[in-house]
Amino acid sequence: MFDALDIALWLAGASMEFVLLSLLILRRVYRTLPVFFFYLVYCLCGDAVGALTLRFFPGNYLQFFLVSMAIDVPFQIGIFIELGASLLRYRAAQTSRLAAVLLMALACLLVWSLAKWINPTSPAILDRLYIILAQAFAILRVSALLALVWWSSLLGLSWPDRELRITSGLGFYAIVALGVAVLNTHHLVGIEYHWLDQIQVASYFCVLTYWVPFFAKREPEPLNIYSQG
Repeated sequence: MFDALDIALWLAGASMEFVLLSLLILRRVYRTLPVFFFYLVYCLCGDAVGALTLRFFPGNYLQFFLVSMAIDVPFQIGIFIELGASLLRYRAAQTSRLAAVLLMALACLLVWSLAKWINPTSPAILDRLYIILAQAFAILRVSALLALVWWSSLLGLSWPDRELRITSGLGFYAIVALGVAVLNTHHLVGIEYHWLDQIQVASYFCVLTYWVPFFAKREPEPLNIYSQG
């Protein structure tokens, strides 16, 4: 089921997650971006549980992956929301939750209309469920990214280096995941197309390596909450 490249990507990703978490603790980023911090804690723990599941219960790995995928996406959307709240610290602006929700809905509609989905035809229920969830979650990720960018543009919010780097990293992963989901729905699924999954995992590793040097060299961004009155 998994080859040497899968193992290498898993070890590299878990190692980079550990390094990044250590830096976030050192920089005390968990105080200002707790959702982002605990998402990485979840990812590291999920890698460990996934490895144990694959080792002792290989037949249940797909079920585990579906559950972890269902947890992963709300976490990432929560990070986008947290980043939006963080951006407000750099400008005293009036914000509208309704506007953010409407932008999210518009982004979902746009991404859904651009993607040419094809219903999966695999006879296995879990395989079909995986493809359907992958495309739905890919749409939500990209839509949340677009909504955040549009919302910050409407309010004229500035993007500090930390928030920009985190958002661009998540955005890169979201776009790769959307591309893989589109290809999977065009019947590019199965063991012969496992390289698509490896590309998605490799993109996550690239995002981690993009974040680590930043948090290794910089102090956390100072809070810049405007005083009232």
